[in-house]
Amino acid sequence: MIAQHITIWWIGMIALSVTAQSDSNDKSPHKTAFVTVNGVKLHYLDWGGAGETMLFLAGVGNTPHVFDEFAPKFTNDFRVLGITRRGHGESEIPDTGYDTATRVEDIRQFLDALKIRRAVLVGHSASGGELTMFGGLHPDRTTKLVYLDAVFDKDGQVELFRRHTPPQVKLPKTLDLMTAGEAHTDYKKIKPPVLAFHVVGFSSNGLKHLETLEPRPEPRQELQATILKIKAKEIERFRKELPSARVVYFTNADHACFIDREDDVLREMRTFLAPTKSPPVQTGLPLPVDLR
Repeated sequence: MIAQHITIWWIGMIALSVTAQSDSNDKSPHKTAFVTVNGVKLHYLDWGGAGETMLFLAGVGNTPHVFDEFAPKFTNDFRVLGITRRGHGESEIPDTGYDTATRVEDIRQFLDALKIRRAVLVGHSASGGELTMFGGLHPDRTTKLVYLDAVFDKDGQVELFRRHTPPQVKLPKTLDLMTAGEAHTDYKKIKPPVLAFHVVGFSSNGLKHLETLEPRPEPRQELQATILKIKAKEIERFRKELPSARVVYFTNADHACFIDREDDVLREMRTFLAPTKSPPVQTGLPLPVDLR
C-alpha cells in the first residue's frame, strides 16, 4: 500500500504544480515564439527587459507560464526568457531525447540560436538536474544559478518514485522517459555562483495532498517519514558538495516557493544577483534536527 501511495503522491504533486500555471488566463506581459534546436521545435516566452539574460526553467509538467507573475519582476535589470522543454506544453513531443544530457544540450543550442553568450539560469523543481549539469558542463555560458526547491537525486526521490510505481499505474510518457534518463547530480563540478532555496519538511501543498490518501494514519505517516528522510539526505549532499552556495531554507512553504514566499525569494535573488561581490553565506532557517 505504501508503494501505491508514493506514486499517487508524486503524480498528485505534478498535478498541483500544473494548476499554478496561467495558460488559460494569460495576462503576463510577454511575447511567445518558437525555435528549432537540437532537432526539436521548442516554445519559449520573452518577457522583455534589457541587460544580461535570465532564463527560467520550469519543473516536470509545467511550462514557463508558471513564472508569469514572477519573471516580469526582473525585467528592470535583465532580459527575461522562459523555455518550454521538449515534451511539454507547446513544444514538440519527440519519441526520444528526454535524458538530462539531451535536455541540457537543448538549452545550450537555444542560447546559441538567440545569440545569447551567457545567462543566469533559474530552475524550479525537477529542472534542478538541468541546472546542475549545465553549470558543470558550460561554466563559460553560466553567470549564476538559482535553484527554486530544485535539489533532486537520481538515487533519491527519483529512484523512490520509479521503484515504487505499481505496474498498473500508467505514467505519462514524458515523465517516464525523463525519470529513466535522469543523470546523477554532481554539484562539485559547478563553478558559477549558486543560490538555492530549500523547502525543508513537507511542502504545505504536498502535505495537504498527502492528507487525502487512504487508509490512514499509519501508511500516510510511513510515506511522510520516507520522503522527508530522502529529501533531507539530498539537501545535505548538496550542502557538502557545494559549500560555497548561498542557501535559504523555508518551512511551512509550498513547493512553488517563488509564488508562496515571493517577497522573500525576490529579496534574496536580488541580493544574490547584484553586481557587487559578497562572500557566500547560509541564511534563513536551519535544518530541523529531526531531518538530519
